[in-house]
Amino acid sequence: MNRIKAFVTELFRRKVVRFLGAYLALLWLLAQGFAALYPAFGLPPWSLRAFVITGLALVPVLAVLSWKYDLVPPQLVRDAKDVEAMNPGHKWAARRHDSVDAGALVLRWTLEDGATHEQRFFKPVSIGREPGNEIELADQRVSRCHAVIWAERGRWFVRDMESANGTFLGGERITDSVPLANRCELQFHAEGPKVGVVVVKVAETIVQIPEAGATPPAAPDV
Repeated sequence: MNRIKAFVTELFRRKVVRFLGAYLALLWLLAQGFAALYPAFGLPPWSLRAFVITGLALVPVLAVLSWKYDLVPPQLVRDAKDVEAMNPGHKWAARRHDSVDAGALVLRWTLEDGATHEQRFFKPVSIGREPGNEIELADQRVSRCHAVIWAERGRWFVRDMESANGTFLGGERITDSVPLANRCELQFHAEGPKVGVVVVKVAETIVQIPEAGATPPAAPDV
């Protein structure tokens, strides 16, 4: 019973039910229009049944695609509760986050179009392919919620959220929560996109972030 409940919950979380509901409604409207128009074109009566059967036969295919890929138009903006439901990793990190003495986290990443982004964070950061992440990497090698970064005990940590292709820190794949050096580089998939990381303490004023793909400089002695 619990497995069935979990499966149904996942269907709703991945928007499979919503997507198929919209598709069936569209199919019904098209069938109504087809029924009104096919006599005018001299089509046989069985053509309507063939149209409906073909449309229904596509339901399993669309269900699989909707499960694997989030078939939600990117221009639609999800509300906060929806984002939280789709991004459990961020909620996991938020429960542990404590910014006291941790300083700021400055991240730099490059998008597929070549545009470079840089942003400073004091709160937990989720990284993934989903639009609900603070850092969205539109790369199929990146999982929906790939990794999270948060502060705890005065340090920043990164954790891979059971991604398909792994999170790499300094070229090494991480398997648990790992503290971040003051200057380092994260990579999502062994050959995937990279994010430069710099931890800025309160006294620091000048920051240089490593370019994606470049060897990050060693952390200063403290």
